[in-house]
Amino acid sequence: MPHINITASSSGSNAGSCGQLVDYLEKENNLKAEHKAELWFNQGRDDLRPQEVRLGIDSNTAKLKQHEAKFYLVNISPSQKELAHIGNDPQKLKAYARQVMAEYAANFQKGLGPDDVKWYGKVEYNRGYKWTDPEVKQGLTQRGEVKAGHQMHVQIIVSRKDSHNQRLLSPMTNHRGQGKNAEHGHKFGQFNRVEFKQSCEQAFDNQMGYRRELEESFRYQNTMSNGTLQEKAAITLELRDVQQERQQQLAADLRRAEELRLQAEQAKKIELTQQRELGIQQELGRSRGLGMGL
Repeated sequence: MPHINITASSSGSNAGSCGQLVDYLEKENNLKAEHKAELWFNQGRDDLRPQEVRLGIDSNTAKLKQHEAKFYLVNISPSQKELAHIGNDPQKLKAYARQVMAEYAANFQKGLGPDDVKWYGKVEYNRGYKWTDPEVKQGLTQRGEVKAGHQMHVQIIVSRKDSHNQRLLSPMTNHRGQGKNAEHGHKFGQFNRVEFKQSCEQAFDNQMGYRRELEESFRYQNTMSNGTLQEKAAITLELRDVQQERQQQLAADLRRAEELRLQAEQAKKIELTQQRELGIQQELGRSRGLGMGL
């Protein structure tokens, strides 16, 4: 599935201005000419400047205390296989990011739509190795070195307050609208991160016409990471059955391809035989005509 995670910030605290984070996310633009800069986008625009992003988030903090979170960072990183499927097209990735934020709004269970969330996104094209990456730990590469292959992804700064600067939207809450914390859920909103990631995966598959294999699905990965022994055993058996079906289908496709190849060869042989016979008949006809002329 597209890797989607929500964090406080990748640069500094999220309890103050988002300016430091905006500056950090401008790092690729700092290496480009101004007219080639990658502009920010939101639900309705593709031409936003960094100062508009900073002002939009920093002015949307009504009644939040100094120490409270003002914004969050949403990272959307498709796999290289998924990027290849969309042709590594930034416009398609932007369209998907907008759908992700629509799912984000809906997940709060407050009847919110995409226009009720204040957010700003930016497409990035490169990723650098971190000190936690196995390649760095093994000494195969250095921290900060750019990773090979397609690495396009989207970083989104989203306000903790809705676009009307009224309701609190806290995606880090674990409340799901149940039990004794109903009042807390009413104030901060429900947010089920599992359902959010599942809905985002389904949105990608539907929007992009992507056929997802079981082993790359969120359901499989989440089960193998967080499931019980019984759940892991069940999905492992399911994967085995899927792989067997896949192998059987592949074998059937290979047999069919071989049959078509043999049929094509046979048809070619027949065509060549017919051409030779026609050539012989034409030659005989010419020979008879010459004989009668004598």
